[in-house]
Amino acid sequence: MFVLKIVTDFGAAHSLRNYPGDCARLHGHNWGVEMSIEAQELDVNGIAIDFREIKKQTKAVVKRLDHQYLNEITPFDKLNPTAENIAKYMYQEVAKLINNQDVRVCEVIIWETPRASVTYSEPR
Repeated sequence: MFVLKIVTDFGAAHSLRNYPGDCARLHGHNWGVEMSIEAQELDVNGIAIDFREIKKQTKAVVKRLDHQYLNEITPFDKLNPTAENIAKYMYQEVAKLINNQDVRVCEVIIWETPRASVTYSEPR
């Protein structure tokens, strides 16, 4: 199994609904994103998927979130914009763009701060 990973980031604000603490107030983060793609086979050139393609598709999803107040955009206008929900959203949205019979998103790590992250994956 090959696992390819790219790292990117975005800046966005949020406030956590029904949270009993400071994070209920509007605040922002420089979110880190680690997108991992898995493949069992390589093409004739020895490549599973071009890193540029992973970056392109991940950045297309990140662009929807960058410099936004997450609570005001879909799906976070209804769904609480927690790091957990952002990780699941990133996973599922990038999977729509990348997954095929040869490669699939296997894991996303979202960093809310340099010392706090969440990892999301789905069963194969």
